[in-house]
Amino acid sequence: MASPLLVKTLDRKAGWPLAALFVAAAVIMTQSPASIDVPWALGAHFALKADSLSTFFALLALLVGAVVFCYSAAYLPRRTGNTSFYVIMSAFMFAVLLLVLADDVITLFVGWELVSIASFLLIARSGSGGQDGSVRTLILTFVGGLTLLTAVAIASTQAGTTNLSEILANDIWANHRLTELLAILIAVSAFTKAAQFPFHFWLPEAMAAATPVSAFLHAAAVVKAGVYVLLRFSGIFHSEPVWNALLISVGLTTAVMGALFAIQKTDLKQLTAYSTVSHLGWLVATIGVGTPLALAAALVHTMAHALFKSSLFMLIGVVDHQTGTRDIRRLGPLVRRMPYTFGSMVVGALSMAAVPPLFGFASKEGMLAALEQSSETFGNPVFTPLLLAVAAFGALLTFTYSARIIFGSFIDGPRDMSHVKEAPVSLWLPAALPGLLSIPVAFALPWLDAPVDAAVAAIGLESHSHLALWHGINAPFLISLAVLVIGCIGVYFRKPLLAPIERKQLLPFTGASVLHAVTEASKRYGRLGAGVANSFSPARHLAWPFAAVITLGVAAAVTGMDGAGLAPRVANTDRVMDLLPFAIIVACVLSLLRTRSRISATILLSAVGVGVTLQILMLGAPDVALTQFLVELLVIVMIMMVLRHQPRGFHPVRTRRKYWSGAIAAATGVVTFFGVYTLLGRHERPKLAMWYLQEAPGISGGANVVNTILVEFRALDTMGELSVLGMAAVVIAAVVASIPRERGVDTQPLLEPERNALPLRHLQRLLLPVLGLLSLFIFMRGHNSPGGGFIAALVAASGFMLVYLAKPADAPVVPKRVPFILTGVGVTTALVAGFIGMTHGSFLYAIHGHFLGQHLTTSMIFDAGVYLAVLGMVSLGINALGGESRPGADELPYDRPADTPVPPPTVRERKTDQHDRQRARNVETALQLAQAQAATKEDLK
Repeated sequence: MASPLLVKTLDRKAGWPLAALFVAAAVIMTQSPASIDVPWALGAHFALKADSLSTFFALLALLVGAVVFCYSAAYLPRRTGNTSFYVIMSAFMFAVLLLVLADDVITLFVGWELVSIASFLLIARSGSGGQDGSVRTLILTFVGGLTLLTAVAIASTQAGTTNLSEILANDIWANHRLTELLAILIAVSAFTKAAQFPFHFWLPEAMAAATPVSAFLHAAAVVKAGVYVLLRFSGIFHSEPVWNALLISVGLTTAVMGALFAIQKTDLKQLTAYSTVSHLGWLVATIGVGTPLALAAALVHTMAHALFKSSLFMLIGVVDHQTGTRDIRRLGPLVRRMPYTFGSMVVGALSMAAVPPLFGFASKEGMLAALEQSSETFGNPVFTPLLLAVAAFGALLTFTYSARIIFGSFIDGPRDMSHVKEAPVSLWLPAALPGLLSIPVAFALPWLDAPVDAAVAAIGLESHSHLALWHGINAPFLISLAVLVIGCIGVYFRKPLLAPIERKQLLPFTGASVLHAVTEASKRYGRLGAGVANSFSPARHLAWPFAAVITLGVAAAVTGMDGAGLAPRVANTDRVMDLLPFAIIVACVLSLLRTRSRISATILLSAVGVGVTLQILMLGAPDVALTQFLVELLVIVMIMMVLRHQPRGFHPVRTRRKYWSGAIAAATGVVTFFGVYTLLGRHERPKLAMWYLQEAPGISGGANVVNTILVEFRALDTMGELSVLGMAAVVIAAVVASIPRERGVDTQPLLEPERNALPLRHLQRLLLPVLGLLSLFIFMRGHNSPGGGFIAALVAASGFMLVYLAKPADAPVVPKRVPFILTGVGVTTALVAGFIGMTHGSFLYAIHGHFLGQHLTTSMIFDAGVYLAVLGMVSLGINALGGESRPGADELPYDRPADTPVPPPTVRERKTDQHDRQRARNVETALQLAQAQAATKEDLK
């Protein structure tokens, strides 16, 4: 919230105070770890818990984020989109913190998806270069979101709670099949975020984003979200063979593959991005081992990777900032031109290459030691030499691409760099700081034992770490020594060794091409499925559901499924009085089939609705009947607004099509009748309906069961429908505004619109106060009698419709912004009512009380939100369809004072007028031709 104000005041320097806020938050977390648990909805809680594992990742995000924001204060250009950068980056930080601190699976999932959305926005804001990559990032991470949602939904329903700690401590994990299924789902979810094969390719494509985004995304944000989820669930899955095998195989494959791709790249950011993919593979494989030592090693390397990788990305940004390129082939010797940047990058690259005595060396030794324990995981030592050999090869490739960063950036380049200067201290120092910390941290490793052990304990295992640079001569040390020797030899012969594979495509396809093929196939399938309903023919729409119902009915009858037979008819389901609305409906439908006029068809269709309304009223549901009647009243006028832009009559239809459509319609009606007769007319009221009728008045204190269901018992459903209503209003406005409006060819305007509108103008003066009072009365009585916010809004909307009809020409009934304000305030009011309920139990919980002898409830606030939103949507529909004579006409002639000069017509208006005049001439010519032909025939007779 402070970001826009700070950017407006300080521009790019807003990074400094924001970084200070992050550091302050980190200090607070270390001093007073706490938890939050607020009831939300549907049994879920907004629960946050800062245990040792959550605190570890939260501190990582806050401190790395603080350094990145300090770097951004010098890196970003002045006055160029800095507000959006800092706002989205701050939201990114919030999403990461929400994810790692969540102690409720619903909150965890929300944080997970917010991380995906924030990363998408940050990549997309880079322009056309990041558009494809941002979309692919969103698709892949959303796939992981779906698998995570499936996993947490299964776990929470089986455990009977959404609390994460309680789920992890539940005995549902004794079910081996369930545990294996959830292990696979959680692993796949984490693979998408942690860029593991085959989801790895989104991470290098994210390099289109600005360098500060890349540094934060790779070091402490999205990719670490996947690592965190794997570690959080390792306490449950660490001994599951499917979990161990999946993580180790995928992790080591990704580590080697990512390292090999990194060596090929000449763009420094892409090279470093693939190095992140490789290191994430190391982390995933180490977590897959599952022992306490392995989990501790994964935590240590997570920290080491965050330090050297954030530093390398920002230092590459410094090189790009000073030279104008980050392509190795366009750089030159920069050692003397940028000595501080060179020294800082050497430290970061050596730490990434695991050269002693740096932090990266100690963390890599721990991961090799963890892989050495894989015999304990699989119960068979035969896999250990193979895993160590693969790890050794991956470590050699890591050393190679680390050296390539240094030599390619500062030594080997062919270009003259004599014009380049060292970057300002404010730019290179924040970039160098995380990498330089790899030196002192390496000598303070024993101080990390306690926090690392505490984090492993939070996972659910007991660890006794002994972090140090030297553990004697053992297998990990010998592997590291061999890698250093062979790596140095490879660096000496680097040019002939790297030339054959540089920028070569090793595989016949790429991940991006595979995803593109999948999305194109999905589009083709979608178009094929949409083609079924892509028609204005009612018969084509009815044919498919009719065929499906017939198929299901035949299958039920043949197989003898339960419910295929007819139960005895329920008493009082057939009454003589039901024939009255039935007769009205039949008469109107038969007339509707015969008419050729669009206006007559609309009136008859509305009359069918009136017949249905009468049937509902006779069944004892006056509130539903009133709602139906008011909807018919409003919709009929809106349909008339559309019809005036169309021909007066229907287009002629072939006889064969008439019979075919009639047969489909009749068959559908027969099937629907027997379906209703069988499913409703021969069964008693459902138990749930009876429960509402018997228990709802006592619980809610309201006798109107329909209204209390909508605003109390199922208020969350109504909240969703209210959101859809608001979105529909915006879509209606956008669609209608995009369609040019033209009068129908045979539409004749009224000769004296002012006089024609006089009766309705006088009537509205009498009716508007009555409708206003009636609307208020219906709203207030809705809790105990037929009424409520929805019906009251329809009554008030009828007043808006009357105002429109009383105008002599098209004109808005309210100012253009009012419908959007009403809709927005309505949805916000409903949300406020929901948060008020959280103080007494859960979201949208209805709080009851009495004031001046009247029973009041917070559900009335929610109902008021419904009232405003419905009013906003209806007024928007009236404004959109009848608010102006053509798009762009903000002012109408009869509303303009007489002395106001008329503005000259716009180019679009002139073209429209010319088009109208040409159409009028065409019509006049056609009439003259018809008259001449008639006269000729008469003469011949």
